Amino acid sequence: MDLKSLSIEELRDLISQAHTELASRSELVVYTHDCSGSARYHLGKYKHWAKLVKSVDESKTNGYAWIGDFLSVERENKIPSGSLVAEVCGSAITVYRVTSEGKEKIGSASTSAPSSLIEKVASLI
Repeated sequence: MDLKSLSIEELRDLISQAHTELASRSELVVYTHDCSGSARYHLGKYKHWAKLVKSVDESKTNGYAWIGDFLSVERENKIPSGSLVAEVCGSAITVYRVTSEGKEKIGSASTSAPSSLIEKVASLI
């Protein structure tokens, strides 16, 4: 397969397919959002989301840069070991690598200025 002949969208699709195949072969681990179990007040007052990051669109400078599946904020999620997860609480975004040992922080940024974090994560994928 000549990768140079593929369009950007075809390359992204190929990467997504590769991540899905790797996930099917990987050990599953439990991921929970940092705010899981927080009071209803906290969960309702601040923006919360988490995404299993399959790829990154470096042309974006907001939450749309993180390409992948949304995860539950309020309960446990089973994901492949070694996965990257972007999670938001309020105006902070943090990216973790999740393994059987727990969550390893890759980096964090303000949701209004995530460009350097997006670039850092893109280099890991």
